[in-house]
Amino acid sequence: MTISIRTKIAAAQMILIVLVSVFIYSYYPEQQKKLALQAIDGKIKGISNMFSIGVGIGMGETDFVAVTEALNWANSDSAVVYISVASEAKHSIALYNPKGINVPMTLENQKNAFIEHNDVIFYKTNVTYQNLPFGVLVIGYSLKPLYAILRTLKKTTLSFCLAFFTVGMLISILVANRITRNITKLDNAVKAIAKGAEDVRVEVNGNDEIEALGKAFNQMLDNLIASKIALVDYTTQLKKQNEELNQFSYVVSHDLKAPLRAIFKLSEWIEEDLGTNLPDELKKHIQTMKGRVFRMESLINGLLEYSKIGKQNLQTEKTDTNEVLQQIIEMLNPPATTHISISPNMPVFKTKKILLRQVFSHLVSNALKYNDKNHRHLIIDVQEKNGFYQFSVSDNGIGIESKYHEKVFTIFQTLAARDKVEGTGIGLSIVKKSVEDVGGEIYIESELGVGSKFIFTWPKKIEHIKKYNIQKLAS
Repeated sequence: MTISIRTKIAAAQMILIVLVSVFIYSYYPEQQKKLALQAIDGKIKGISNMFSIGVGIGMGETDFVAVTEALNWANSDSAVVYISVASEAKHSIALYNPKGINVPMTLENQKNAFIEHNDVIFYKTNVTYQNLPFGVLVIGYSLKPLYAILRTLKKTTLSFCLAFFTVGMLISILVANRITRNITKLDNAVKAIAKGAEDVRVEVNGNDEIEALGKAFNQMLDNLIASKIALVDYTTQLKKQNEELNQFSYVVSHDLKAPLRAIFKLSEWIEEDLGTNLPDELKKHIQTMKGRVFRMESLINGLLEYSKIGKQNLQTEKTDTNEVLQQIIEMLNPPATTHISISPNMPVFKTKKILLRQVFSHLVSNALKYNDKNHRHLIIDVQEKNGFYQFSVSDNGIGIESKYHEKVFTIFQTLAARDKVEGTGIGLSIVKKSVEDVGGEIYIESELGVGSKFIFTWPKKIEHIKKYNIQKLAS
């Protein structure tokens, strides 16, 4: 379930308001009660001290009128609901109890005690005169007026908290709307663009980061439109160049190969016409010419093959790598002294079979061709690494110096003289381009005179890149 930013902001503010309201309602009345009880405690002790003085003087001087006057002074406070004075022998000297309040029994066995009982605080203290004890004073102070005030305070606090919550909720909604209004505009603009709209712009009001974000968003859209126009122009130009290149490939394939075939045929006619009268030197020149024709035709075929990589929409198909390698080896027909070891773990997977066959064909062919040993050894291995198969083709051939490890992949580059080893210099370029076309990499481990190991990665799953319709993009 998706929760909007507006709801989250409003909910967070409301939770904060509720917590503050609960805190105020629970804390403030209790704090007031605590302060009031402390004040009452001081007041009771003050009354007790004053009353003790008056009663002590009266009892010490045997002046009971003074005791009565002290009693009248103490009960002038309406909250004082009980006063009793008793001698050391527990004889009642004075009593004020207009409401017939019962003193708790627990007070009998305590000295200088504070006890709350039935909303009345009872305070018990000794009466002394000139440091001589004369009796016991008990004062009862009613808490009902205080509790009545606290109940009123709680109602007032509750009303305040409800009003605070209501106003806070309205303010939080207004603030959430204010904050999220511009975000909603941005969200709607993004959704419209995702559906294909291009003339969308965001009007963001407010002197804050969101306004800056809106301006940056509009600038990004303008840049995207400009980039799209440039891309359409570039793609149109590229399409035209590809068409011209395809036309050139057609010309190369037909118009250039035709004269080569004519030259080759002409050389055969010369050999047939002269027969045994053909001088050895002329025969050698004709063989050289035929070799050049074969090389030129191979070069043309390599160029055509190189130019087609990445342009053909090759379909993926189930590929048995071991079977592909066996077919390549059978086609190359290596000498009987050649030993080729193929890993038994060669995968069977869905991939661009033609492209993979092309890569292995060039690598195995080079491993056989550039090998000066009487007994040639080839090892074709595979490992699995992070969604890729890592293939390797090793040989015991002439090897490659480290300074040429990158150069050999450059088109038309050969390290051996073409008169010694026939080659066009395109094979490894085709291999590199084919591997990179599917998202893989290729590199060499080699030592001169010892042999070479070509290692390349090939994805287990080919990801098809979406091809956009140029006409639709330009509209």
